[in-house]
Amino acid sequence: LAPGGFVYKKMDGYYLVSSGSLDSPAFKNITRTVRIDLTDLTAEELISILPEYYSQYVKAITGKGFVTITAPDEIIEKIKEIIEITDTPRKQVMLDTVVTEISGEEAENIGIEWGGANTGSYGLQFGELASIGGIFERLERITATLNLLKKEGKARIRSNPRLVVLDGEQGEIRVLRDEYFAITTGSAAFPTTSLETISAGVIMTVSPRIHPDGSITLVLSPEVSNVVGAGIQDLPVISRRIASTTVRVKDGETIVIGGLRQLIEVTTKTKVPILGDIPLIGGLFRNKKQTVDDKDIVILITPKII
Repeated sequence: LAPGGFVYKKMDGYYLVSSGSLDSPAFKNITRTVRIDLTDLTAEELISILPEYYSQYVKAITGKGFVTITAPDEIIEKIKEIIEITDTPRKQVMLDTVVTEISGEEAENIGIEWGGANTGSYGLQFGELASIGGIFERLERITATLNLLKKEGKARIRSNPRLVVLDGEQGEIRVLRDEYFAITTGSAAFPTTSLETISAGVIMTVSPRIHPDGSITLVLSPEVSNVVGAGIQDLPVISRRIASTTVRVKDGETIVIGGLRQLIEVTTKTKVPILGDIPLIGGLFRNKKQTVDDKDIVILITPKII
C-alpha cells in the first residue's frame, strides 16, 4: 500500500485503508498528533528543509522550540528519522582574544613587520605573514616579549575578552571608549550647545566554521577607529581602519592580526588666566601644542572547539 501512497490502521477488528492526503475523508481516523521538541533547529528551519511531501504534515508555532506532526504512524516515523539526522546540537567555538596596544616604534623593534621578515631588535623572526594576519610559530616568545614591554610601560593590554560563538554564527567583540563633544548649532545670537557621544576603539566580527577534520575557518573583520581632530565647525573627525580576512587554523592555534595603526593627533591649549583673553595681545599669553601618538593595535585570537 505504501508505494501507492496509501496507509492503513487497524480499528475494532478491521483495517481502515485510505490515502495519506490531507483532504482524504478518512484523514482524521488514520492519523494522530505528536509533539517533537527541537534541539538546535528552529521550527521554521525544520519545515524549510523537509521534503514538500512531509512538510504538509508539520506545523510550527513561531518562537517556539517544537513542532507538531499530524499524520499516519508511518509518515510520523519518517519525519522523526529526518529530524534525528538534521536536528543535531551544533558545536561551539570559544575565542580567547587579547587586544594589545604597542607604540609604532616598539612594534618594529619586536619584529612585527606585516608582510615582511623583520627580526627587530628583539631578534624575533616571524617569516612571511599576510598583510593583516598570520600564525605565530613562536607564540610563547612573542607573549613573553609583550609581557616584558607591558612591564616597561611600552605596551598595554587594552582588553582580554573571551567569546563563545556557535558554529556558523557570527560574534562580535567591542573594545570602545566614549568621547564627548560639545556641538553648537543655531545662530550667533541664539546658539544652542548639545553634548554628543562618539564611540571609538576596536570592533571585530568573527564567524567560525568547524570542519570534519577538527580545523576551524575564521572570517575576521576588525575595525580600529579613533578621533583624530576637529573639522568644520569643530565637528570631530573620525579615522577608521577596516580589514577583512579568512584563515583556516587548527583547534587551539593562535592567529594574529596587526598593521592596524593608530595615529592620534592631540592638541593641547593653555593660556594665562585673564591675560590670554585680551583682544589683540592675548595671543602672547596663549600656547598651543600638537603631539602625534603612534600606536599599533595587535590582536591575538585563539579559537578552541568546545
